[in-house]
Amino acid sequence: MECPECGYKNPPGRRHCEECGERLVDIEALKARARRRTQREAAQYRREAERSGLGAEEAERRRRRSRRRAKPWVGALILGVLIILIVVIIVVVTSGGMSAPEDAVIGFYKAIKNRDVTAYIKHIDMYMYNDVVAGVYQPDLYGIGIDYDSYVLENLKTRLVKEDGNIAEVEVISGYFEGIYDDGARSGGVDFSLHPRLVSLHKEEGSWVVDNYNLMKLPYPIPEITQDESLSSEGD
Repeated sequence: MECPECGYKNPPGRRHCEECGERLVDIEALKARARRRTQREAAQYRREAERSGLGAEEAERRRRRSRRRAKPWVGALILGVLIILIVVIIVVVTSGGMSAPEDAVIGFYKAIKNRDVTAYIKHIDMYMYNDVVAGVYQPDLYGIGIDYDSYVLENLKTRLVKEDGNIAEVEVISGYFEGIYDDGARSGGVDFSLHPRLVSLHKEEGSWVVDNYNLMKLPYPIPEITQDESLSSEGD
């Protein structure tokens, strides 16, 4: 018996190939089994045709048509996939994706991470940004507040807390943010899942910009300001 996998000629009666170990299939036996199944089906349809008063040709035609018919579970599977696809599309369309304030906060932190001074200014002061685009103002990277030589920003996630007209609040709820100097000194980083950060925003010329950006940009937990410290700073 010839192995269908490697072509080795095995002696009759072998169940597995002596050369590659592949299970041997008796092709002729399979063909004979298929013929017997076809003959049984044909005999069954002839008997049903005789009981129904149909001719042999009509019975054979019905038998062939039934074998071509798709199995019921295939149709159910296709229908299930279509239903899931429709639900996913509806959820995506109705949710509308990330809100504009959240997108602005993500863009703010990405601009810091990339040390892109123009993009950073766009997220903190639109009037200054227009001057930069017009060439009136040439910002300095460190002078504008991007203090570290490189940054780590990973897996930032946000949620919209409030959006009311021209003001909004977005909470950074997870992710990691850290600043690094060229000499290897690090800021210590902030894990937003442990230290969520509430970012307030307002609109300038139709774009969302970050308030208190000098605090929001810090790559470590924002220090808590006590009431005494606040009153002291106001007195100064």
